[in-house]
Amino acid sequence: MDKLIYTAFQSINNALDNKSIRSQNLASTNTPGFRADMSLGGSGSGYLEQFDTLYTRAFPVIEERSGFVSAPGQMKQTSQYLDLAIRGDGFFFAQKEGFPPFLTRRGDMQINNENILTNAADEIILSNELNPIVIPPHRRMTISEEGNISIEPMNSPPGTVVQIATIGLTLGGEEPLSKSVDGKIRTNNGGIPAADQQARIAQGYIEESNVNIIDQLVGSIEEQRRYEVNVKMIKSAEAIDQGGASLLRMPS
Repeated sequence: MDKLIYTAFQSINNALDNKSIRSQNLASTNTPGFRADMSLGGSGSGYLEQFDTLYTRAFPVIEERSGFVSAPGQMKQTSQYLDLAIRGDGFFFAQKEGFPPFLTRRGDMQINNENILTNAADEIILSNELNPIVIPPHRRMTISEEGNISIEPMNSPPGTVVQIATIGLTLGGEEPLSKSVDGKIRTNNGGIPAADQQARIAQGYIEESNVNIIDQLVGSIEEQRRYEVNVKMIKSAEAIDQGGASLLRMPS
């Protein structure tokens, strides 16, 4: 009986965790370049896999967290020169002040008050040398597929073009990637891969999030049903337990 109850409790916990993940995905639908979190896969009671080796109240949890959905989102043309999208695989490097660098697909770029290139979340975009990119005053700016930033400086002769930096790019390296506690993408050991400059940029485009709204809504309904079924299992187990106890108390 204990095995049934504890297995149901674990299933309820997983259902609640997955509902939370799906809610976060839905809330981030309009965030450019957002990578949907994946629901917990392979989670479950150790009883199911190791039925004869565990004590009644021992309750290991077997989890395989897949991290995030890597499929690209839709690319939307904006014709804004600071809007950047990565074609196919790849990531930008970014950093939030006071935190370690991470990978991102968010490309709604802007130049802050200190002339540093950031995205709309105020995350600093890093160069191929993993340094902040300072954008001098300019009349015109272009960004190549390889991430090379060229400007026509203010007060320079017309037609003067100067390359000032290269946006750091990577395909992700060899190590598996996952989301850290802060929700940012890094390697499983908390680091970042090297800048290999193999990804390709499309200037004047924004990549939308890759959240599939229908899948998330359907999944939320399924998790709610799963929750309700397991609550009923616990109530049934409790009724059976009480019935058995009452039989033991009957006078002989």
